[in-house]
Amino acid sequence: MEIPCVPDGLTHIWAKSPKSTDVPPQTLVEHTWEALMRLRDLAHQRPNLPASAGQPRLWHLLFWALFLHDWGKVSPGFQKMLRGKAPRWQYRHEVLSLAFLDWVTDGLTQEETTFLAGAIATHHKDFDEIEEAYLVEWEEDLDPLNEMLKEISPIDVQALYRWIETCGDRWVDALGMRSLGVFCPSLPPVNRAFAILTPTTVRRHLGQIKASLQAWQAGAPADVIRPGVLMRGFLLQSDHLASAGWGVLPNLMISQEVILKALNLPFRRLYAHQRSAAHTDGHALLLAPTGSGKTEAALLWAQKQCLPRLFYTLPYQASMNAMYDRLNRIFPGQVGLLHGRSTMAQFQRLMEQAYTPQEAAKLAHMLRNRSGLAYYPIRVLSPYQLLKASFQLKGYEALLSDFSQAAFVFDEIHAYEPHRLAMIVASVKYLARYYGARFLVMSATLPTPIRKVFEQALGAVSLIRAPHSFLRRLRRHRLSLREANLVDEASLREILAQALNGQKVLVVANTVRRAQNIYRWMRAHLPATIPLFLLHGRFNGRDRVRKEREMIAAAGLNSGRCSPLVVVATQVVEVSLNLDLDILFSDPAPLEALLQRIGRINRLGQREPAPVVVFQGLEDVFARVYSPIEQVTRTLEVLKGVLAASSEKAVLLDERFLPNWLDDVYTDSVLEAWEKAFESTRVDFERDFINTLQPFRSNPALTAQFERLFNGTEVLPKSLYDEYLQLRESERALEADSLLVPLSWGVRAMLAQRGQLLAGDRDFPEVVDVPYDSEWGLDLETQSISQTTEDEA
Repeated sequence: MEIPCVPDGLTHIWAKSPKSTDVPPQTLVEHTWEALMRLRDLAHQRPNLPASAGQPRLWHLLFWALFLHDWGKVSPGFQKMLRGKAPRWQYRHEVLSLAFLDWVTDGLTQEETTFLAGAIATHHKDFDEIEEAYLVEWEEDLDPLNEMLKEISPIDVQALYRWIETCGDRWVDALGMRSLGVFCPSLPPVNRAFAILTPTTVRRHLGQIKASLQAWQAGAPADVIRPGVLMRGFLLQSDHLASAGWGVLPNLMISQEVILKALNLPFRRLYAHQRSAAHTDGHALLLAPTGSGKTEAALLWAQKQCLPRLFYTLPYQASMNAMYDRLNRIFPGQVGLLHGRSTMAQFQRLMEQAYTPQEAAKLAHMLRNRSGLAYYPIRVLSPYQLLKASFQLKGYEALLSDFSQAAFVFDEIHAYEPHRLAMIVASVKYLARYYGARFLVMSATLPTPIRKVFEQALGAVSLIRAPHSFLRRLRRHRLSLREANLVDEASLREILAQALNGQKVLVVANTVRRAQNIYRWMRAHLPATIPLFLLHGRFNGRDRVRKEREMIAAAGLNSGRCSPLVVVATQVVEVSLNLDLDILFSDPAPLEALLQRIGRINRLGQREPAPVVVFQGLEDVFARVYSPIEQVTRTLEVLKGVLAASSEKAVLLDERFLPNWLDDVYTDSVLEAWEKAFESTRVDFERDFINTLQPFRSNPALTAQFERLFNGTEVLPKSLYDEYLQLRESERALEADSLLVPLSWGVRAMLAQRGQLLAGDRDFPEVVDVPYDSEWGLDLETQSISQTTEDEA
């Protein structure tokens, strides 16, 4: 859209330097117009937000905050810097912009004026940094505000005044903002307008922001600070989206017809729980077994909510990548991917589409940036992205603004241990109560305690279950227990025999070490003609992607291949791969984990009930993988009881009764330990994090804590150092990070103590001096099967 009214006398004021020799600079007027167009997009996606947020003039305040946010750039010193004629400007242009604020505050309350000032003053820096530089006692000849204001030309001030006077109303109308409550305020008389431009005016506004923050420091109600959060959040989004230059934001185009057509599913063929999801308006819990179309149900639920954003959350990067591909096929151009390795994931996709490395790298960075901003209406991400807001990371207000009036799908919710789950639930409660978000939580394995904490957090929740008539028809698995250990010679020979008998076999071990040892034994005994795969969490990204693709091709759902193979894996197989195998051999584990492993076998139930074998042999190391270990021992007791009641060596799993089995596990000491861990973390998290949120400032002290809790660390195997260096210095520099191996902080500390962790050169990652092989991954300690050591998936 062309600018409907271009003010006179401001074409010489730049907002942005030229990006290249063939791209002109962007003027202040042009950038302001771009930012207001992005605000228009965001506002029209949420026309009812001001009323629900308790600030009826929200869009009006934001319009004028954006109109003025860069006016401080009119300073000649700042203009010289943009033109490369002077070094970095020593002042803050956003602080200087506050000098003009009283031009647009006619009819506003003091609270509204303070929120308006806070959004402008902090659109680059937190208020604490601004306060330190500008709210101190200065001698008059050293006062930075005096210096900033003295520089401004009266001619430029007149041009700024005429900009509002002649163009304000026309811009409001051209952007369609009048219907959202935006209007052009009455300007003060020109003489008064000039007289306002003083250090006193700026300090008054800064002082009012400071006073509000001090009042909120003791813990302000969320509805009191919410307008400030939304003001800064939407201003940051609009400003950054305008600077990116991506144009009009896509709207969420999700409908029942689009979903069913993309899936080639007529409504009459939907399962009952999918139809229920399509008609459910509001929060919901969906309980349905693996392979029963939960993703389709989630999308049908999302379209019913009629909200402008959909966030689809999953616990692991592999499952996020797969979901991104799936949703992008249904909603092309509307889906973003956001996780720690999403740039690399996009780069790899693009390289497979005949892009040059330079083109792929540039486009991958753009796609990642779009996902990080409020561009895509659908995003696939981890719940830890949501927790960034609660941890008050820099710019968290933009996250909360983006989450406002959004639909969230939480898939595989069982994957989170009680401490992390407590943080997620507390954040869900906060977003639902104060930001109008709606949630669908779904899982094949949802124990009653987890269901109850979501019900308590969300209040009115619809419970959607796959009906008994559907579950009764599922006869997919036949369960048996072995008193032996999975790594015993006899156990391994039984697994080998099944592969030799033509079966597609899945073996799941509880630690990387056990998986690696089982794999080596199988490699020594299995004929070379039978494919053998190993998957765990200690491969680098390049090898893991390759392995996952090879496994999906050989044993994925609907792959159509019937030839024998063996997959040896750790817990990573539970949610990250859409496999469909014939038989399972597994270490003992909590029932939720076992059911997910079982879900990789005979997924659609189109074959005869498949055998799933759980070994009862316990190792001390399991207590470091599953805490408390009572969850594992109690699971074995429940399964033994099921088998004893049937008087058979193997029992046909009736999926109607699986929720009862889960509840039988969560009793007595297991339930007490879970509830204690969950509740103590929830109380602490709400008190120390959520209840301390304040707009206009982040909490840098929490950044390291967040990284340690959720991001883990990555290391570079020493054997790959030369290749890493070559990639970093080539046109395929993005690929260098695909050589890094993820590690928990505990394993990193162990390697450091052993002296096997080396500092990387320059800005390189840490280097680990232990063997790495693309076949078996990072090998922390080569040893025999009988010498298992502590390790995690």
